[in-house]
Amino acid sequence: MITKNGIEHIKNFLNNEQIKKLNSEIDEISGSYLINGVTRASTWVNKNLCEINSPVINIKNINLLEIAFKIYKELNDKTSKKFTLSGVRVIIEKKNSHPITWHTDKTKGVIRAIIYLKGGEEDNGNLSYVKESHLKVYDPEAHKIDPVKEGLNEKIVSLNTEVGDLIYFDINGIHKKNTVVRERRVLFFEFHDGLSEKPVGQVIFDNSKITHEIKSNINFLFPEKNKIVKSYSIYSESLPEDTPLKVFYYYLKNFNKIFFTKFKKKLFKFKN
Repeated sequence: MITKNGIEHIKNFLNNEQIKKLNSEIDEISGSYLINGVTRASTWVNKNLCEINSPVINIKNINLLEIAFKIYKELNDKTSKKFTLSGVRVIIEKKNSHPITWHTDKTKGVIRAIIYLKGGEEDNGNLSYVKESHLKVYDPEAHKIDPVKEGLNEKIVSLNTEVGDLIYFDINGIHKKNTVVRERRVLFFEFHDGLSEKPVGQVIFDNSKITHEIKSNINFLFPEKNKIVKSYSIYSESLPEDTPLKVFYYYLKNFNKIFFTKFKKKLFKFKN
């Protein structure tokens, strides 16, 4: 149980058809980059780590808000809290480009949910968690905590997840993402209980994603008026290391296309 252990695992939360549609569209968008007003695109943090921009809007074939709402109802059934959706991401990682060791987010009141579209096996980006560690209040300076040194070996669970599975867990607990040998592709959601000190994230969506059921439970999308809302950004003020060469090629190709189109128009006007 999420309240007792801090983590829950649900098999086959998405079916094969949903997974196929999502992966197909993500493949398409991950090959497009932000340039010249294009917003249905991806951001490559490095050559093996990518995120889809504004995924609720840009993923068309599957309504990610419906998936988030399904998780929200699951949380309501398992806890006595009313959560608000505070984050939606689509993350693609290859070859352990973003290693994460044992740590706590030392934040109570926030649940993170992950659905695997690729990877998630024991040797390919699965999650390990220390049961009941979410109940503890940690030192404000604490972040990386080794559960073995803390004598918590017997509390460690390493989830053998598969494509389509959902896991959700209390981020105050000690957890880690294990090594990604091949590819890990996930839908990533966060839910805020309205009491946590962590600012509520801002989810970008359009009205076309609001179903009748979501409309009847609209508080699922909007935090209380007095809560601090913070936009999540994966962007950097400097060029990330190991930026893929294909990104430079994409920008150069489009720049040349725009430049020569304008040049030909001016040349045509000059001749006339």
